[in-house]
Amino acid sequence: MKLYTKTICPKCLWVKSELDAANLQVEVINIDHDAVAKETVVNAGFMTVPVFEHNGEWLADPASIIDRISQITA
Repeated sequence: MKLYTKTICPKCLWVKSELDAANLQVEVINIDHDAVAKETVVNAGFMTVPVFEHNGEWLADPASIIDRISQITA
């Protein structure tokens, strides 16, 4: 599982707090500091963060990401 974020991103902080609460281990990648990761996100069709990738599925809507977290931990 990967969560692509940026340095200043309130929605990213929200999703990260939900991941922490769910006690899920996720690779958090800050695209402000990783050009390859930024290109990966753009090539996947996303222009904003947070972006969550799990088992080949990509989600960018924070509410959808949190729903998926709930499903994973259920």
